[in-house]
Amino acid sequence: MRFALKCALAKRGAVFHLPRVEFKDTTKGKYCVLMEDYIDGAETLIVVFTTHRTEFDYQQSSVLVDDGAIDGIKGDTLIQCENWKEIPIEKLLSDDKVAFIDRLSPEIMARVDDALTYATRMDEAILFRVLPQEDH
Repeated sequence: MRFALKCALAKRGAVFHLPRVEFKDTTKGKYCVLMEDYIDGAETLIVVFTTHRTEFDYQQSSVLVDDGAIDGIKGDTLIQCENWKEIPIEKLLSDDKVAFIDRLSPEIMARVDDALTYATRMDEAILFRVLPQEDH
């Protein structure tokens, strides 16, 4: 997908598939939700990851999303606000293998915003970046 189109789609609530995300012990493809709008000059963007491991839906920092609510993701999925990463712009928007999937509905994003209040692994600076702008 062309860079300019991805930049236009890179808004808070956009869902992307990243083919290679490096974690401490593994590298794998992951779906993620963009938690801030792309602006010219930004070097990184904050994302939170999803998982099909819905047994963690009891966590207040997670949002259970039913099958079909996100086009392109089959099955129930859990948006985990504690599982976040700061991604360099070039890895998100310049990589042709990164795919835009969908945009979360306002109702789901409102639930994500509520779940952010329970995220304990985000420092204040990151939390400030990911909160909706009207809350700043």
